[in-house]
Amino acid sequence: MRGDPNCLDEKATGVPLPLSYVPFLGTNFTDDMSFIQRLQNVVLSSLFPMKARWDVSSKYDELVRTYVSENETIQSVTSRTDLWLYRTDNVLDFPRPSMPNMVQVGGLNIRAVNPLTEDMEAFVQSAGDDGVIVVSFGSMVKTMSTERRDVLAAAFARLRQKVVWRYVGEKPTGLGNNTKLLAWLPQNDLLAHPKTRAFITHAGSNGLYEALHHGVPMVCLPLFADQPANAARVVARGLGVRLDFSTVTAEQLYQAILHVATNNSILLHSYQETATRLSRLHRDQPQSPMERAVWWIEHVIKHGRLPHLRARAGELPWYQYYLLDVAVFLLTVCSAVLGTVWCSCSFFCRKICCKLGGKLKSQ
Repeated sequence: MRGDPNCLDEKATGVPLPLSYVPFLGTNFTDDMSFIQRLQNVVLSSLFPMKARWDVSSKYDELVRTYVSENETIQSVTSRTDLWLYRTDNVLDFPRPSMPNMVQVGGLNIRAVNPLTEDMEAFVQSAGDDGVIVVSFGSMVKTMSTERRDVLAAAFARLRQKVVWRYVGEKPTGLGNNTKLLAWLPQNDLLAHPKTRAFITHAGSNGLYEALHHGVPMVCLPLFADQPANAARVVARGLGVRLDFSTVTAEQLYQAILHVATNNSILLHSYQETATRLSRLHRDQPQSPMERAVWWIEHVIKHGRLPHLRARAGELPWYQYYLLDVAVFLLTVCSAVLGTVWCSCSFFCRKICCKLGGKLKSQ
């Protein structure tokens, strides 16, 4: 996954998370946050992991004590994990600290491209130079409201491009002749096709990395979970734009698709050029994400436990991790030194004042 939704990995790996530029995944913040966003980031990054870890501990600690050891918890067991594979890539994600046993395998899902079926290839070729728009909101979205599907259909009907839309349900009103509805579509193969101009997506991780790999700009309409954060990264990298699925109008969606899909040299920013450049960066690796994941898994199998890759931070109590014991000690020492200096100065001042007072009286 992109990260552990229960936030056990943050404590298990001991990786530092500077909240000034590492946004909480449940937000749509970037690494360039305003003061209010940084304030929200601190609050959310502090409270949500505490609640998430408490929830998962209440569910699994009893199982761990029963089947592993009475002295263990789900957090202590997780903290001995040798290898973490994260579906991230700095080309799309924001740079952040990591530990040696945290390996990025963003794009792990990319498969070899297969030729389209004969009827699908014929439909794509019929688009001519205008190209094709691929639309998919993932396997978790089976249907959508009548209002939303009609808004999408109306926007697609105005396009010069042909549209391939993964859609299940009643046929939308006003569906254009340029739009082909499919209960399932070969998304990876379509995104790799040279006639594909843009990808309309809910900003799920699979689709994002397929579009990044093949250099296709995106129009993101995130729905839930990590999708708003994914969409924020697409916008920050110049790969596409983001719209609100629940409020977007047909006109707004139409204009957004034109803006992203049109490779016009007059524009100050070409999404297609950016997508192509980032695709080259993503592909330019000594190993593919799948090969890297396989190598690391086999490395663990071959050598067993890899404690030399694990930071000691996961085993430290929270007060030691944050150096609170050291801070208290230094504060105590400083207070003692300052107190001693203060008392000494007060003592000498009183002595001097007494001597001066005695001389004045005698005079």
